Amino acid sequence: MWWRRVMRWVGLVSLLAAIGWGAWRERERWLGVETSRLAPAAASPAAAVEITSVKLSEEAVRGLGLRSEEARLATYQKVIEIPGVMVDVPGRARAVSVPMAGIVAQIHVVPGEAVRPGDPLFTILLTSELVQTIQTELARSAKDLIAATARRDQIKRLVDIGTKAAFELLDEENTIRRLTTQREGFRRQLKLFGFSDDQVKQAEAGDFITEIVVRAPTAQPAVGGTESTSYPFEVESIAVTQGQGVITGQLLARLADYREVLIQGQAFETEADLVTDATGDGRAIGVDFQDHHHHHGVGLEETQLVIRSVGKTDAATRTFPFYVGLVNDVKPYERDGKMYLAWRYRPGRHVRLRIPTGTIPQVFVLPADAVVREGADAYVFRQNGEAFERRRAVIVGEDRLNVAIARGNGIEPGVYLLRNNAAAVNRALKAFQAAAMGAGGKKGHWHADGTFHEEHD
Repeated sequence: MWWRRVMRWVGLVSLLAAIGWGAWRERERWLGVETSRLAPAAASPAAAVEITSVKLSEEAVRGLGLRSEEARLATYQKVIEIPGVMVDVPGRARAVSVPMAGIVAQIHVVPGEAVRPGDPLFTILLTSELVQTIQTELARSAKDLIAATARRDQIKRLVDIGTKAAFELLDEENTIRRLTTQREGFRRQLKLFGFSDDQVKQAEAGDFITEIVVRAPTAQPAVGGTESTSYPFEVESIAVTQGQGVITGQLLARLADYREVLIQGQAFETEADLVTDATGDGRAIGVDFQDHHHHHGVGLEETQLVIRSVGKTDAATRTFPFYVGLVNDVKPYERDGKMYLAWRYRPGRHVRLRIPTGTIPQVFVLPADAVVREGADAYVFRQNGEAFERRRAVIVGEDRLNVAIARGNGIEPGVYLLRNNAAAVNRALKAFQAAAMGAGGKKGHWHADGTFHEEHD
């Protein structure tokens, strides 16, 4: 019966071969059906969602400090920017020197302290032989003058009664004039050495002065005739120490007067015509102090200044200086019984001077922070309720701080435009753009929580 088992195996193999052959012949039809079923999906990629606006949460708006204002047509001032630095006004700072040789017995001030004219700065013990000699001569001449005056009065009485000749009275008058001249000369010398009127009188009486107090000098009148503070001077530096010996004319300290400072601009000779025109016309220029908060608005920089003078061109650098006066602001404060001054501006600070060169009328003037760029296109954001709509803008003028935008594309007077942090809002749009692929090509905007809101035309 072995041949029956062989026939069953042969039949089974034949059946499997037939099934395989049929499947092989039908493979293309099966694959063609599956391909045609998937082809339409592959041939029609998902359309990108058109992002027109974005709504941000109150926390995001508050955190970014977003600020919108009503758009108004204005005149844009075209400018060129020139670097500048604040410097002292010549003649206002004072160098305090010792009027005679001595020893620094006491220092009454510290660097940074505010002082008024007449305030004590240093006490100096006198070691000058010249000063001692002058005091001695002053006391002697004063005594001789008193004696000569008494003799003259006595001789005059005798002349009047005829017992003395008149020429003797004339000799005494000449002696009095000579002694008076000597006394006044010694007085003036002591005042030049820093003696007060009371000290001069004391020395004249024979009570010699052994120390003097060096005081703050008088100050120039304030700019514009108004006093911003009763303390015009600030102790900039002290050049001596207590117990140090000093000679006549040696520097003791420097006093700064910052009630007015100068801004020195440094322009190229190619900009000379623009600077000259602004100077001659008395045109107001702007000063960008390069503070961070000045970049969040238009016109926050100082704009009421004029160029005071122009210097000569340097042949090596081909640049020339010009100067702008700036009245300073101050806040006095007291620490440990001493007065100090917190000046708003100090020499050495770098700024940018904005020289006007022309105007563009009837445009919208926005801070540079209100505009975002993508390639050759520029955009601004119009606020519509809680949503910020991105609008393509036409820029007709710009500088480092401000941008001038023409009307059109929904940017019209009366709408509210975002004035700061446009780049941050645009990044939010970009982030939502990635999620927009799943919206099926619908038109709308994305919320800060990631949900999509469809808009219908």
